[in-house]
Amino acid sequence: MASREISLAPRVENTRDAHPVLTPIQFSLSEIKQHFTESMGEVKAQFTVADKLNADGNESACKMVWRSQVVLAEGLLDFYIHEISKYCLVRMFSGTWPKTEKYKIFQIPMEKVESAIAALESNDWLFEYLNKRFSRDVFLSCESMRDQLNLIGIPFNKAMEKAFPSGNAQESIRIGKETIAMLFQRRNEIAHQNDRSHASAEQTDITKDFVEDYISKIESIVNAIQEIAEETDT
Repeated sequence: MASREISLAPRVENTRDAHPVLTPIQFSLSEIKQHFTESMGEVKAQFTVADKLNADGNESACKMVWRSQVVLAEGLLDFYIHEISKYCLVRMFSGTWPKTEKYKIFQIPMEKVESAIAALESNDWLFEYLNKRFSRDVFLSCESMRDQLNLIGIPFNKAMEKAFPSGNAQESIRIGKETIAMLFQRRNEIAHQNDRSHASAEQTDITKDFVEDYISKIESIVNAIQEIAEETDT
C-alpha cells in the first residue's frame, strides 16, 4: 500500500485580493444639501406606490410603505448631520470657521496627530478620521443631536428657533426638542418592533398625513442647519 503524504504544507500568505481603500470625498455645502434633497425626493416618490396600493384595497401594504418612508426619512437626517459635521469641523481646523469650545477639547488619537504632522498642509487625514469616527454614531436623539450641532458650530438652540419659529425663542426650543424626540421614538418603534406595542403587540396606526408631516419636520431641521452653515461660511 502506497504511503499518503500527510505533512503540513506551508501557509500561503498575501494571496487575498486587495480591495482598494476609497478616499472620502470632501463635498461642498451645496452638494451636501443636494444629497439630502435628491434622496428625500426618492422617499417622497413612494407616496405614489402607497396611493396605488391603497386604491387597490391593499391597505396593509400601503401602510408598510408609509412606515418605510418614516425610517428612510429619519436615516436621511442622520446622514445629513454626518456630512455637515465633517464639513464644519474641517472648516474649523483650517481656521475658516470660529472654533467652538467643544471643538477645542475634541480628542484625536496620537497616531492621527502624527499623520497631521507628516501631512503639514493637507487636512485629508482629519477628514478621513472624522469619516470613520462618525460612521459609528447616530445623531437622532435630542441629546446626541444637540451635542453634535453645538460641537460643529451650529448652535442647537438657534437651529430650533429657525426650524420651529414660535412666539419666543424658548417656545421654539421646547417644540424643537419635543419634535426631535417624537421623530426618533416613532422611527425606533417602526424599525425595531414593526410599530407594535411591547405591552399588547398591537400595531400603531399610521396615515399619509402623518408621514407627510413627519417628512416636513425633518426638512425644517435640515433647512435650519443648512441656513446657519451657509451664514457662517460667508
